[in-house]
Amino acid sequence: MASSEDLARYFAAGTGLDPFGEAFSRRHAVMPFRGKKRLPPEEMQDVWLQVQSQPGRPGKRLAYIHIPFCANHCLFCGFYKNAYVPQTGADYVELVIEEIRREAQSNAVHGKPIHAVYFGGGTPTALNAGELSRLITTVRTELPLAPDCEITVEGRIIHFTPDKIDACLEAGANRFSIGVQTFDTDVRKRQGRRSSREEAVRFLEYLRDQDRAALVIDLIYGLPGQTLDIWQRDLETAADIAPDGLDLYGLNLIPTTPLAKAIAAGKFPATPELNRIGAFYRAGAEFFRRRNWRQISNNHWARTTRERNLYNLLIKEGADCVAFGSGAGGSFGAVGYGLNGDLALYGEDVRAGRKSLGMMTVSDELSALRTLVTAGFEVGHLDLGRLDRSSGQAMTPVFEPLLHQWQGAGLLSFADGIVDLTLAGRFWYSNLVSAFHDILSLELGRPENAARAIS
Repeated sequence: MASSEDLARYFAAGTGLDPFGEAFSRRHAVMPFRGKKRLPPEEMQDVWLQVQSQPGRPGKRLAYIHIPFCANHCLFCGFYKNAYVPQTGADYVELVIEEIRREAQSNAVHGKPIHAVYFGGGTPTALNAGELSRLITTVRTELPLAPDCEITVEGRIIHFTPDKIDACLEAGANRFSIGVQTFDTDVRKRQGRRSSREEAVRFLEYLRDQDRAALVIDLIYGLPGQTLDIWQRDLETAADIAPDGLDLYGLNLIPTTPLAKAIAAGKFPATPELNRIGAFYRAGAEFFRRRNWRQISNNHWARTTRERNLYNLLIKEGADCVAFGSGAGGSFGAVGYGLNGDLALYGEDVRAGRKSLGMMTVSDELSALRTLVTAGFEVGHLDLGRLDRSSGQAMTPVFEPLLHQWQGAGLLSFADGIVDLTLAGRFWYSNLVSAFHDILSLELGRPENAARAIS
């Protein structure tokens, strides 16, 4: 049973303080492997065959295709794997197409529609026009896509040439997500971005003016050398371009990235302190609220009805996701899996006719409750009645003292069993989710599993 002491450790700083800068002393991560048991390698292929033989669950489904190539390694990025080499890229596309065709008729994939497809990376637009066209066409012809399926291609400004844009559009892509991060030329180049502000704006305007797909821009706040004035100019530039949607992300300074190492060595200025980061988020959220953009989730805004952000929302809701390509990750019900990130191993497995499984997990009995909390807080709204019904226990009284404390700290409003996050609460979203996950484990889980995430 969660005690008052258990709850108190998650309390925010007291009333009268700035909830954006002083609610918590650090930001907690929502651990993706919490409550998941890793299967030993010798069991993975058998479990995979069993999963593939069963019909998919009811509900909307997703597909993810991973392209593990980039033109260069951006300093802040923790996902860089391989430089794009033409022959390697061509060989890789053939392997992914073979993998998709092999699984398309399985019971797990065939018959139930897929509502969103995401080509991520890496940088999918590092591929050439023909390769992009073949991949998108294969997905559209082989997989059971819903008529209104959202098909997103993630890309960068560099090397995303008009012929590649045309190839994506003609093959059926209807959404582009472009990682701009910042328009400021100096800050961009410090992060390994080659194009200037002017080049970035021209590219995005060209892509927007095609008017054949939703255009989404990603911006990052908290970069070294990025001031609130620079951030304000980024917001104004993004609004002037008028994309369909926009993401505002706080920098996640991963210790293994070149950026973190450069800061530690004193080669770059430090990133802004945590108590200053919230001001960037507040400035962005209020900027787009004044312009009547819809806030779809904590980090995402839509200007037009064309932008749905469907893939990202459904992932948080725990939708099944079929995954293809080296380094991709997916799930079927309680079974999660990741494919080998080593291109050579991936190629060997595909040519041998087997799924290139690098890891596989099975979720515990609290997974659905954690997902309900995560999905609710992602959109700033949680119905505790649903949590009570899903858990089979009255969880609302357990959380009430904590929620009232957070309400006093300016993070949310709580009435009639409904939690609505304030802007400050949205900024501290991961702390709130982590606290709920811990308390669910204390209240409903086995004691040895409480507040523990496996790595």
